[in-house]
Amino acid sequence: MKDVLFLKEDIRECRRIQKKYGTSYYISTLFFPKEMRDATFVLYAFVRIPDEIVDSSSSKKETDIKKELLVWTERWERAYKDGNSTEPILRAAAILFKRYNIPYTYSQDFLSAMVSDTEKRKYKNYEELQQYMYGSAAVVGLMMSCIIGFSDKQALVYAEELGYAMQLTNFLRDIREDYDLRKRIYMPQDEMKQFGVLEIDIAEGHFDTHFVDFLKFQIARARAMFVQSSEKGIPLLNKRGRKAVKIAAVLYGAILDEIEKQNYNVYKKRARTSFLRKIFLVTRVIMTS
Repeated sequence: MKDVLFLKEDIRECRRIQKKYGTSYYISTLFFPKEMRDATFVLYAFVRIPDEIVDSSSSKKETDIKKELLVWTERWERAYKDGNSTEPILRAAAILFKRYNIPYTYSQDFLSAMVSDTEKRKYKNYEELQQYMYGSAAVVGLMMSCIIGFSDKQALVYAEELGYAMQLTNFLRDIREDYDLRKRIYMPQDEMKQFGVLEIDIAEGHFDTHFVDFLKFQIARARAMFVQSSEKGIPLLNKRGRKAVKIAAVLYGAILDEIEKQNYNVYKKRARTSFLRKIFLVTRVIMTS
């Protein structure tokens, strides 16, 4: 299937979506060779649309959001089986999955996680949170591994880990936003209790030493996964795709640095890496690769 090409207009639409919603991902994607770059645009758009259905619908009822997701899922099933969708993103995604032999079950796992997001507000422990993160993020790493190619199946283990690291970083950055807009807490309840952080503290944006210690613990966990997946996983990928993945990991890891720079107060403002800082980090990766 590798001779099947994406339509130019479909790639333009997928690229527009990634550029709009994922600055760090977009920058890193530009460092892939063209065929991997186009495939990554498609994958990003494919997972972003259902994610937006969930995250941008705080004013809608959960049942309505779930219906939208189910409609999207049904359209995806038809596009994958028939290969003749009129929807640019689904049409391109169907080509993507077959061209790169991406298991269809990965898409099912992802969409199931999106449905779960409409039902679940809290997570008892890290193991339970990780189950959600597998579908929402780790399978994206697995799909990317199919696009890039790898020399050892152990690469898939590290691809999952990088997905967990990126998702946990998102959760730490967006603690306030997730609660204010959707009443969700993507933090292990038992670990919150261990550090003396209560749900009411998050609801009210209560910032104290307990919260700082809790964030330090979670940041250390995310950093360890970034380091492990980068040092051991990236070398197992196709050489032509390593630089882009390294850049993505570095740019995302930099969000943790920004959280630290603002003294862990994620309630005060959303941690962001400046454009100049991103350029510096990208340049450093290029120079050392």
